Amino acid sequence: MPTRDAEHRFSGLLIRPVRPEELDRLCAFAETTFRVAWQADNEPEPFEQYCRTQFHPEHLRAELAEPGVEFYFAFLDDALVAYLKLHTRHVPPDWPHGPALQLVRIYVDQSAQSLGLGARLLQFTEDRARATGAGWVWLSVWQKSPRSIAFYQKNDYEIFGVETFWVGDDPQPDWLMRKPLDE
Repeated sequence: MPTRDAEHRFSGLLIRPVRPEELDRLCAFAETTFRVAWQADNEPEPFEQYCRTQFHPEHLRAELAEPGVEFYFAFLDDALVAYLKLHTRHVPPDWPHGPALQLVRIYVDQSAQSLGLGARLLQFTEDRARATGAGWVWLSVWQKSPRSIAFYQKNDYEIFGVETFWVGDDPQPDWLMRKPLDE
């Protein structure tokens, strides 16, 4: 079972916690992957507003220090190819199922997509959830992202609700998805 501070290897993929001294690298990588994934599908002004706040060093520094929030980098052949943000202390409103881990962000660099890294990152997330005592993993995904939704469904996640995700001042409907973890 993965622990918070250890490095983990999956068939050449190294996953390890983001270190505080890597804040600038996290900011740059997180913003770049977010822009590549979503900029073309969003209105410019709210999108820029979101990026200015969410990927600002002080904002990410505060998130790195928040109890229960975990950031991980993933490397393939020493190249940074993905990152994860997990939250071990947050469940959806009216959640009756006990402890759960939230997959807040999962981004793979465009150059490394379609290599099966997303499935390995999900496996790591599920193993991390088990290590924290969680029986579920949950996440939210933009309803206008059929590729992402299909990816999660292929990996046994099911839709169970809706929430609003704010990109700046632009409300966007997200599906809430969950997966029970076997013992």
